[in-house]
Formats: sequence, C-alpha cells, structure tokens
Amino acid sequence: MSLNVRMLARAGIITFLVLLLQVVGGKTEERRKYVKDSTEVGHHERQLVSRLLNNELFPHRELTLPADREDGALVVQISCILQQIMNVNEKDQILVINAWLKYEWNDTTLAWNESDYGGIKNIRLPPSKIWTPDVLLYNSADDGFDATYHTNVVIESTGSCLWIPPGILRTTCRIDVEYFPFDEQTCTLKLSSWTYDGNAMDLIVKSENNEYTSSMSENGEWEMLGMWATRRVDPFEGTFYPTVTFHLHIRRRSLYYFVNVLIPCVLISMLTVLSFSLPPESGEKLSFGVTILLSLTVFMMIVAASMPETSFVIPLIAKYFTCVLVLVALSVVCTVVSLNLHFRNPDTHVMHGWLRCILLEYLPWLLRMSRPGRKMCAPCLPQHVTGKPQKDIELMERSPLRNRGSGLSHQATRNGLRTGNSQGYLNSTDVIGVKYANYAGDGEGEPMLSQDHKDCRCSNRGAILEELRFLTNRYRKKESENEVVSDWKFAAMVVDRLCLVVFSIATLVVTFVLFGTAPNFGK
Repeated sequence: MSLNVRMLARAGIITFLVLLLQVVGGKTEERRKYVKDSTEVGHHERQLVSRLLNNELFPHRELTLPADREDGALVVQISCILQQIMNVNEKDQILVINAWLKYEWNDTTLAWNESDYGGIKNIRLPPSKIWTPDVLLYNSADDGFDATYHTNVVIESTGSCLWIPPGILRTTCRIDVEYFPFDEQTCTLKLSSWTYDGNAMDLIVKSENNEYTSSMSENGEWEMLGMWATRRVDPFEGTFYPTVTFHLHIRRRSLYYFVNVLIPCVLISMLTVLSFSLPPESGEKLSFGVTILLSLTVFMMIVAASMPETSFVIPLIAKYFTCVLVLVALSVVCTVVSLNLHFRNPDTHVMHGWLRCILLEYLPWLLRMSRPGRKMCAPCLPQHVTGKPQKDIELMERSPLRNRGSGLSHQATRNGLRTGNSQGYLNSTDVIGVKYANYAGDGEGEPMLSQDHKDCRCSNRGAILEELRFLTNRYRKKESENEVVSDWKFAAMVVDRLCLVVFSIATLVVTFVLFGTAPNFGK
C-alpha cells in the first residue's frame, strides 16, 4: 500500500515539473520572438534614419530649402493652437499666452517606401538635422525673441513634415484702456519668414477658427470672444513677404474690479452728501469731507498704478475718479461756506436784502423748508407783518391798559408801525407800557404812572423811568440780535439742504452717465 502511494506521488511531481517546463518554455519563446521583432523594427528604423541623414546622399540637408525653384515656392501651412491666456500686462502693454505653433510642409527628399523598411510609416527627427522654416513672431517681446521649444519633427513616408513647437509667447499688444475695467482688447500674433521671401516660401493659413481655441483653458480675468487668422503680403525692398496674423479678441471680466474698486468708490462718494446732514456744532463736518477726499485719492492712486502711462486716452475709471474728486472738493468748499454762515452774528456781519431774499425766502420755498412757528409761503406773494413789531402788537392786545385812557389806541399803534424810527418798532414809551403795564401816556406824550399808582408820589419817578427804558432797550437789542443769529443759522441750513440735493443728483448722474457709456457694462 505504501509502495503505491509513493509511486503516485512521484508521478504527480513529474507531471507538475513537465507542465512547468512547458509554460516557461512557451514564455521564453514568445520573448525571443518579441525581441526578434523589435530588433528587426529598430534595425529598419536605424537604416531609414541613416539613409535620410546621409550627408553623402543629401549634403547640407538642414541648410537647403527642400524645393526646386522651378517647382515654385515651398508651401508652408501655419496654424496656432491656443492653450491659455496667462497674463495681459496693461502697464507694459504685453500679452503672455501659452500656445502651440503648428507648421506643415512637404519635403520630397525625406520620402521612403514603407515596404523597404519593415512597414515604418513615420519617424521623428530633431529639427537641427533637417530643414525647418525660419518663421518668427515679429511682434515678440521675449528676451530671446524666439520663445518656442524645438520639439522633434514628425515625418511621414510621403515626405510630409509636421512640426509643433510649443512655447510661452510674449507679444506686444496695444492696450486700449478707454473703457477700463469694461474694456475689450484685440491682440495679434504676426508670423512670417525672416529670410525667405514669397518667391522661395509661401505661407498659408490652415485650420478653422473654432480649432484655434478648442483646447483652451479659461482665464479668471479675461474671456476669449474669438480668434481668427488673416494672410497678407508685405512688400519689402523690391520683393514681398507673406505674413500670417492671428487675432485674439478678448474681454475683461469686470466682476473683480466692480466689487473691489467701483463699489467702495461709489459708497465713499455717497458719503459726501451725509456731511451736509451733520450739525455744525459737532465740529466734524469739515474733517469728514477731508477724510472722504483723502480716501478717494488713495483709491485713485491704486488704480493708476496698474494703468499704462499714456496720454492718448483717459480710462473710464480715471474719469469717474476725477469727477468724484471734484464733487468732494466742492462739497468741502460748500461745507466751509455753510459753517461760515452758521457762526455769523450781528457784531461782524449784516445780511443784505438780496441775500435775505435768496436764502430766507426763495430757496426755502423751493426746497420746501419752513422755520418752526412760521408758515411757509411763496416769496412772490405779499406777506403779513411778521417779526418783532407783530409781537409787540400782540403784547399790546394783552396789556391791561388797552381799555384805559393810556393813549395807546389802535390807530396810534398803526401810526407807530409806520414811523420812520431807526429800528422800525414802537417808541420806547409805548414799549415800556406794553412790556410792563405800569405806566402810560397822558395823551400828550408824557409818560405817567398807571391808574393804580396815581396816588403814589415818588421822588425818584424819573430814575425809575430811566431804568425801565434802559431795560426795555436792552431787551429789544438782545431780541434783535437773537433774530439775526437765527436768520444766519437758518441760512446755513438752507445752504446745507441745497448742497445735499445738488450733490446727490450730481453723484448719481456722474455714476450712471460715465458707466453707461461703456460698451459692455454689466456683462
């Protein structure tokens, strides 16, 4: 029994070893076949490259034009595949893009028969070993002028050559900042041969317009509106040079500037009108306006730092800042005028008639302003007697001497109002009688004590009357000064209200008119 088990174990081991040897042998054979095929392919490619780069068969291949002059000019097809807009430097007026330039031409000396070289359809050769077109970017702003990376040239068996050198291209571009930050720009890439004229090499455009930007990445600041190519012939020293120009139409995304520049500027300019609502006693009206002026100046300097130093056009945002700065400066001047009017008094200034007519009648009526305790009426309509004489009449009506034989009849009162005294009020005797009701005239203009004090004979009656007259004049003068001060303060309020309305309208008009002229405002 044990003998049979041993024999079965040996048979199983032998079978496993045989199968393992077959598997390993099959893989080894496949490897040998693959290596043989690869060696044969590499051998054919090396033979082909040796033939194409044989200096004896094709001497100076990299220096000579692969076309006979009898056949005409060599045709080179040019295309540009835009990958990304990297930067648009407005100050230096330079466009930086990542692009692939694509050149295609036919070189009959590089053709071969595929069957002679193991079915090889194409090979890659460095551009330094064969002829390549000396096409350069004419408006390049790069330090090395040619910023492309010279990759290998793909050569087909028919002799067709495809060369796609990528590069970070820096080109000059005239930046039109008239409508900044709502501007659109058109930059160009001008490509042409540096030494071959149109008789030796002709440049034509290949590919459709939509293929130029098919693989482009989005830019956070600029939006690509379109890209197209044009061909033209430029005469130069008796010959001509074909030129292919690629046009890039881009538009600035204005959301960043709208949020970080325009909105703060508009809000700061709106604060200007608030300075006319501050009371003059606070002492902050003038400093508030100057602070706004300095804030706008700082904003303008920040924006001007990124603008090109040109005098051809004035950017839209610079126009807006200039208008707002002028408005703020004028608001500071108006604030000074308002403060000057508010703190005037009868000892230093006299309000002329035309000034009183404008500031106390016409403008308040136009602005719908009224003083407390007084009715607002049109300045062109006749008005009733107002002011201190009217107050004196009211006091006379309430006086206890009104019905006594004091000589202050209604007709006398009217005559007193029409008298030509210097202050236009009742005479001092009448005022004393009205104010204190303790004496009256005897009909002949001579003051006497009231009826209740007829029996009182005081030796110092004259001194008492003098004191009464002095106090009455003092009271009248003080009341007149208060009226004048009140008129100046109300005139300052009128000026503030007028400036509030005018500057609010001016700020809104400047904002909407200037930004409304931008062709793509709000896009």
